Amino acid sequence: MRTARLAGDTLGESLALLAKSTPEAHARFPTAGDGITAAELDLAATAAAHEFLRAGVRPGDVVGVLVPTAARFFTTIFGLWRAGAAVSVLPVQAGFADVPNTARRLARIVTAAGMRNLVLDPGYAELGEALRDLGTGVALVPPPDPHGTGDARSLPTVEPDSLAVVQFTSGSTSLPKGVMLPHATTMAGLRGCVVSGAFSPDDVFLQWVPTFHDMGLIGVQSHWLNGADVHVFAPTTFLRRPEAVLAHFAEHRGTVMTGPNFSYDYLVDRVPAERLAAMDLSSWRLAFNGAEPVSAATVRRFAEAFAPGGVDPSVMYPVYGMAEATLSISYPSPGSLPQIRAVDRQELSGTGLARPVPESAGAAKPVVSVGRAVHGIELRVMRDDGAVAADGELGEIQITGEAVTTGYFRDPEATAAAFDSGWFRTGDLGFEWDGELYVTGRRKEMVVVHGQNFFPDDVETVARTVPGIYRGRCVAFADTDDDGGERIGVIVETAEDAATVSEAVRRRIAAEVDLPRVAVYPVKPRWIPRTTSGKWQRVLAARLLAEGAGGTAGTAGAKDRAEISETAPDAQGERV
Repeated sequence: MRTARLAGDTLGESLALLAKSTPEAHARFPTAGDGITAAELDLAATAAAHEFLRAGVRPGDVVGVLVPTAARFFTTIFGLWRAGAAVSVLPVQAGFADVPNTARRLARIVTAAGMRNLVLDPGYAELGEALRDLGTGVALVPPPDPHGTGDARSLPTVEPDSLAVVQFTSGSTSLPKGVMLPHATTMAGLRGCVVSGAFSPDDVFLQWVPTFHDMGLIGVQSHWLNGADVHVFAPTTFLRRPEAVLAHFAEHRGTVMTGPNFSYDYLVDRVPAERLAAMDLSSWRLAFNGAEPVSAATVRRFAEAFAPGGVDPSVMYPVYGMAEATLSISYPSPGSLPQIRAVDRQELSGTGLARPVPESAGAAKPVVSVGRAVHGIELRVMRDDGAVAADGELGEIQITGEAVTTGYFRDPEATAAAFDSGWFRTGDLGFEWDGELYVTGRRKEMVVVHGQNFFPDDVETVARTVPGIYRGRCVAFADTDDDGGERIGVIVETAEDAATVSEAVRRRIAAEVDLPRVAVYPVKPRWIPRTTSGKWQRVLAARLLAEGAGGTAGTAGAKDRAEISETAPDAQGERV
C-alpha cells in the first residue's frame, strides 16, 4: 500500500499539498450525482474563499453551513477555511418537516456562536427565512461554484492556532455547547486516525454518516486529505436503500466504512442473506463501529452474516471517540480480532470491579475492547477518589493530547468544568484490562436505586428479550415514584397490548437484574429518540416522558414530537 499523504499545518495547506501529491484523488457524492478531484477542489476552494470574503465573511468568524452532501459541500468548507473562517456544520436532518421548530433549535446555535453569516443551499431557503424571522440577524450566503478558480496569493494568512471547526450539539436538552478545534488540533486528530488506523491512499472510503457529526466531518477528511478516494452518501440514502449502498461499496472495492453500532445490525436485518453472499466484499478492511458501548451481539452477528461475502471477522473494528478529541480516542490494532470479555454485571455496577466470569453465567455482561489510545492521545481511568484506577477498576475516562479540544466556544465555565489539571473529562465510564480500554456507559446515565448502581444498557439488554417489544427498542433511565423514591424507568416501544408487555418487562428485569423497583412506560413504535449518530437519547426520552400530556410518553405533545423527529434518524429509515 502507498504511504500516507496527509501533511500540512492547516486544513487549507493540507489540501494544497494533496493536490500536488495526488491530484487525481476523487471525492464522489453518489446521492447528488457529482464529484470533484483534489486538483479541482484546490482551485475551487481558493475561488470560494474570495467569494466569501466579498460576501462579508471575515477571518476568525464562525460561519454556519447548511449545504447537502455534494461537491459544493467540500468547496464550501475548504473555501471558508482558506478565508480564515471557522466552520460550523449545523445539525439538520434531510427531509425535516417542521421548519419553525427546526429554526428555533438552530437559532440557539447561531446565537451561541455569534454567527454573522450562514452558507445556505437553496434547498434550505425556507429554513433560512425562518432563522432571519427569529431575529438572528444572520446573513444568508449561497454556496460557491465548485468549478471556480482564483489566486491564492491574496488570501489571508491562516495560522495553525486559528479556529477551524466549532462542533455544536443539537441543543435539544440544554444550551448548545460548541467544541472548539483549531487547525493544529484538527490536523493532530487526523494524524491520529491515519497512523493508528494504518490508512493509505489505496483505501476506498465510504461514508453515509451526517457531515454535521464528528464521525462524518472529520472521518471523511482523515481519508480524503490522505489521498484516498472517498464516496460520500446522504444519510437518507443509506437508511432507505442500504442494499444499494453496500452494493456500491462492493463494486468500487471499498476498504473502509464507518457507522454507529445500529448501522451494522441494520445492514444484517435489511439486506437479504443471499444478497450478502452474492456480493464480493473481500476488499473490506475496517468497519468502524463508533458506539459506546459497542454491542458484543452486533460484533458476532456481523462476522457471521458477512462471512459468505469474503469479509474476515477482523474487519469489525470497535473504536472509541468524541468531538472533543477531534474524533478518535482509541483503536484496536488493524487486522486484529475484536476482543470480547464477560464480567460480572452486578459486581461491576456495585463495586466498580470487572471480575471475569463465563459468558454463560447469569450475571454475565459481555464487554468489547475499543483498543488502545490512538497516536498522539494519552488516556487514563480515574476513580471517584481522584486516584488512577488499576486494571479492572471502573472509573471516568480522561484524555489529553494535541488533538483534544481547547474548550467550548464562548463558554469559559463549561471549559473549566471539563478539565482536570489538563486532562479532559469525557464523562464516560470504563476500565482498562491488559492495556485495552472497555467503555461501559455515560456517567450521567448511571441509575442509582437505594445506593446500588445500574448500567442502563444492562437493563435494556434484559428488557429486549421480552416478546412484544417493537424491534427490541427500549431505554432505561433514573426515575422516581410519586413519593420521590428511587426506581428505574424503562420506556418500551410496542404495538401489542401495553399492559401485558409492561408487566412482562417488569417481571423479567426484577428476576434477572435483581431490581424490583421498576416502572415501565409503553409507547408507540418509533417514539424513542436517537442522537444524530444513532445512539439512544435516554435523557431526552425521560424529559419528554415527564413533559408528555397526562404524564404518559405515548401522548407527548406535538412540539416535543417534532423535536424528536428533527434530531434523530430512525434505524428503520423513518423519522421517529
